[in-house]
Amino acid sequence: MLNKKNKMLMTLLLIVALCAALCGCASSGGGDNTVNIYSANYEEEIAIELAYLQEIFPEYNITITYLSSGNLAAKIAAEGEDTDIDIAMSLSSGYANQLKDAGALLAFDTGVEYKDEFVDEDNMVIPNGVWAGAIVVNTSLLEQLGLEAPTSYMDLLDEAYAGHIVMANPASSSTGYFFLQGILNLYGEDGGWAFFDSLHESVMMFTESGSAPVTMVESGEAAIALGIDYQAIALASESSPIEVIFADEGAPYDYDTALLINRGGTPSEAVLNVMAAITSEEGNDVFNNYNISVLKDGPEAVGYPDSFYLMDMTGISDSALKTEILNAWSARYE
Repeated sequence: MLNKKNKMLMTLLLIVALCAALCGCASSGGGDNTVNIYSANYEEEIAIELAYLQEIFPEYNITITYLSSGNLAAKIAAEGEDTDIDIAMSLSSGYANQLKDAGALLAFDTGVEYKDEFVDEDNMVIPNGVWAGAIVVNTSLLEQLGLEAPTSYMDLLDEAYAGHIVMANPASSSTGYFFLQGILNLYGEDGGWAFFDSLHESVMMFTESGSAPVTMVESGEAAIALGIDYQAIALASESSPIEVIFADEGAPYDYDTALLINRGGTPSEAVLNVMAAITSEEGNDVFNNYNISVLKDGPEAVGYPDSFYLMDMTGISDSALKTEILNAWSARYE
């Protein structure tokens, strides 16, 4: 039997242990060796990235969960410091800056030099890689339909293509969004919305993720996609019936990010070590499998025709502008 003094001592020890446990949860977010990563990258790439981290840190419990970019940004914003996310990957610059403005990010010094246009002086929006948009076609399916491949965005408004086009929804996908903003920049607000009024009638499906349109074209579910360049280039190199066409008007683009999430305390050593591995020069080769590098001395773009050029993407990282444009999209089409 415990006497009164021993009972009080045991109670005090239990309280101390409980406080320590709670403090540990607040600082590390799920255990000292647990690292929860959410990524908007497509799942084949996530598997490669997870294997890389598990090889480096076999003692850590690392998970990478897929969530489309719009849904991932919304989850972090809604949950605030109560989120279970330690690190967010592959969110576009616009979403990342929205989260920064909301106080959802922590600074992290990678020790890596980036090209000037991608540098965040606060070390919160950490660039990962640049990806661009392309018109992607299934050549076999186009032949069956008796259609020529489009070479410009304006070509897509031809009634012959109606019902054969897939595009990611700008409200849920950063890839869909940069097509939207790129066209608005190209034709102006009135001309850009007029373009999408017409295109919207011809699109057979607006997908949630940016990778889905190219996947649908590869499988023959659709003939034409507005999709991700590096994904399509990789498939085309595998002798699939995929052709990658960079539109006459240019290619829209954005850069994606690696973000250390603010969970209301100091991140655990495990989280910081994993973040360092992801953002190192070696890690950049794994987590940035795009064709355009954000690193100061990174490799030049490969896999593009001589005629390839990037569109004017002024405002792509402007979080307030993104909210305004997406509200206009929703009011028009949803």
